Amino acid sequence: MSDEVIIRELVGLDQMMTIFPLYSQVSRLSEAVVCQRLSAMFAQSNYRCIAAYIDERMVGASGFWTGTQLWCGKYVETDNVVVDSDVRSQGIGGKMMAWIEAEAERTECAVIRIAMVLGRERTHQFYARNGYFDDGLLMVKALSRGAAEFPEYVFQQV
Repeated sequence: MSDEVIIRELVGLDQMMTIFPLYSQVSRLSEAVVCQRLSAMFAQSNYRCIAAYIDERMVGASGFWTGTQLWCGKYVETDNVVVDSDVRSQGIGGKMMAWIEAEAERTECAVIRIAMVLGRERTHQFYARNGYFDDGLLMVKALSRGAAEFPEYVFQQV
């Protein structure tokens, strides 16, 4: 078995859905929900997905969005960088981020941003090692449809 990591873009919804077994290592979402959400994201025409392979085994995956905002112009935002638990800490996440960064440069983006859940210290350290800076605070409020899935974001009056 080779240790060479190959990054490939997953084109089309069927290829994107091949991330489900890997994604299920870090999420409790059903395959139907993942398919529904990926379908909606794919339909927006600014969502793309890559996967990392060793031989033909998928060992990493990440999505990313391209958008434009007043403060920065064109940007890329990564979405769910996941590395197989059997091969974490072997540089695969860094290789995927380098691929996304090169694509952001190629498409003339000004910045890359990442929204990250607080309290995930290893994740925070990973991004810091890869040159990312804390530069904001993402505030979240669960609406009625999200209250069951995100109880931590439901406002509790005292």
